Parts: sequence; C-alpha cells; structure tokens
Amino acid sequence: MTATGLVTGYDPYAADLRADPYPTYTWLREEVPVYRHPDRGFFALSRFGDVLATLHDWSTYSSAQGITLEGLPPDIQPEMITMDPPRHDELRALVKRAFTPRAIAEIEPRVRHIAHEIVAGLDPDCFDLVTDVAGLVPSAVIAEMLGIPLGDRPLFRGWIEVLIRRKPDEPETIAAARDASGALSEYLATQIAARRPVGTDDLIGYAVRVADESGAMDDEELLGFVRLLLVAGNETTINLIGNAFLDLGRHPDQRARVAADPSLTGGAVEEVLRFESPVPQLCRVTTRAVEHHGVSIPEGAQVVMVFAAANRDPREFTDPDRFDVTRRFDRHLALGHGIHHCLGAALARVQARAAIDAVLARFPDYELADTPVEWLPSGHARGPVRLPAGAR
Repeated sequence: MTATGLVTGYDPYAADLRADPYPTYTWLREEVPVYRHPDRGFFALSRFGDVLATLHDWSTYSSAQGITLEGLPPDIQPEMITMDPPRHDELRALVKRAFTPRAIAEIEPRVRHIAHEIVAGLDPDCFDLVTDVAGLVPSAVIAEMLGIPLGDRPLFRGWIEVLIRRKPDEPETIAAARDASGALSEYLATQIAARRPVGTDDLIGYAVRVADESGAMDDEELLGFVRLLLVAGNETTINLIGNAFLDLGRHPDQRARVAADPSLTGGAVEEVLRFESPVPQLCRVTTRAVEHHGVSIPEGAQVVMVFAAANRDPREFTDPDRFDVTRRFDRHLALGHGIHHCLGAALARVQARAAIDAVLARFPDYELADTPVEWLPSGHARGPVRLPAGAR
C-alpha cells in the first residue's frame, strides 16, 4: 500500500500490512483474485470459495514441501501438517483419539480453573491481556497436558516466538529459527526418552505408547507430532485469545452482551476467528498446472491461501467487516478445512472461552490503553504482542 492509501500489491511479510491488512485483502478479492507477486513469484488466492476448494484438493495443492513461503526446513522432523495422504491420514488416525469431543470435555473444568486462577492474580489497575492472560493460559494448559515441568515453560515459549518471527527475505531470522528449532527438538526428545521406561498419563506419554504399541510411527514422526502439539497448541491459541480481547475491547457494545450473557461466548470466539484470523495465510505447492479466473498457475508454484481475506469475503458473509458476536454462520477458514483441519480446534475453543469468561467475570468493562497495537512481526501468525489494560 502506498502513502496515499492506494493498494499496489500484496506481501504477507510487509511491515505496513500488519496494522490494517483489510484494505489490501479487499483489493485482492475484488481486483486480483489470483495475485502473482512480481519478485517472489508466489500466487495468492483470497476469495472464500477458491481457498476452500484449495484446502480440499490436497492432490493438487500439496503440503509436503512446507506450508509457509520459506518452505520446509531441511532439518525439521516430519509433521502431519506438512504431509499429504496416505501418510498424513495414517498418523492422524493414530493420535486423534486424544482430541475427541469427550476427551476435551473432560479437561474443560481444569482449563477453566487455570484461567480463573490466572485472572484472579491480576492487578486491576494495570494488567496486560496478552502477556498476563492470553500468553499464560494456553502455555499452562498445553504444558500440563504434555507433562512439561512448570519451570520449563519460559524455555519453549522463547523458542516458539523465534520460530514464528522468521521471514524468507531475512536470512538471520531463518538462522535463528533453525537454532531454536534444534533446541526445541532436543528438549522434546529428552522428554520422550524419559517416558519410555516408565510410561506416563500425559500427552507425550500417550503418544509414546501409541507409537510403540502400534509400530506405525517412527521416532522422528513421534517427535514431529509432539513438536506440533506444543507449537500449534501455544501460538495459534495465544493469538486467538489476544485478538478476542482486542476485538471485544474495541467493540464495547459487543463485549457488554457477552459479559451479560456468557452463553454468547462460544459465538464470540467463532466471530473473532472469522474477523481477525490468528493464522492469516498458509501455503501449498501445486503438483500440476491449474487455472483460476483466467490465470495460469504452473506446476511447482507456491500458492498462498489468504484465510484472513477469505473470512471477510462478502460472497460468503453478510456485512463481513462488522464485528457481531451474535452472527450466524456455518463455516469459516480460520482453523483450516478438509484433511488438515486443526486437530486441536476443540481445545483452542475451550481455552478461548475459558479465558474470555474469566476476564469478563472480573473485568466486564476493562479499558484498553490508548496506545497503538504492536502486532507480531510474522506473516503466518496474527495477534497483538501486548495489550495493556485496566479496570474501569
């Protein structure tokens, strides 16, 4: 976007896109539904129907070469999120029992207890809804589920923050991410090894038991699964909760409705996912040449699926730029769709509802500080870095 506000292109890593990407997303959808970056060479799809179709056509749009523009690091463990069938389906079938609706319902009381404990400790005059709430609830929950010691949480939070800040045109961020990735993998390999002789009831112990008993998951795939749980279970949920507090703070009328009627919290979470998608875009690589809207996309091309643009497509949603916690809709793309629909989606929703209910029960009229929002410097994660607030 130029200084005059005229949109001239799309780069998901551009700093000027973070503060308000939505004019650019509108331009993409309405003017260039198949956009090709002149220098990087990737293509971008921004309309809901096109992105949805791409997510469901895994044979044409492959995940196996990585799902971000920087591609698949050569030293990372195999993860389901960067696999195609049949191996993706085989591994997902092995582990999905840990995330059934019944399994998540059983841990919801504990999640709510954690959220209320965290909020009860806030100083009402000055607290930060990201660092003091959104950043703590998912970290505490996933660490407890995985059986990671309380004192180690700052370690993996630091590694994850480095991982999400990588940019394809800044080699130093790629190098830092590779170092952080190696340290995280080494740490998790130690956690896995410690459970093998004794067995534990946590998620790492469950994954070890499934892998060893079935013989269908090798050690690298086991490590990749545990990594995915830790990274995805933290960052996406932290950004979802942070975005929720920001959107509700910017729309006090909608916040008042949720505070007065907690039965609206679930709908509010879905509206936040649609309105301010915590994962704005991910990539696929074409396995054959395709054509969209008269534009030819060659085999081997990177295709960016702009979820955040698709989730405000007026072809799918009425008045899409309006934030409405009572909005009725059947689907959005914030947590994926098709075979790669987020395995931990139900857990993320439980944590977001718990955090929102806990904050609104104590601070129904919280007031955000009158300062510009600093957004994560990332192209594939969207959320505020800090959100200072206080009770009215």
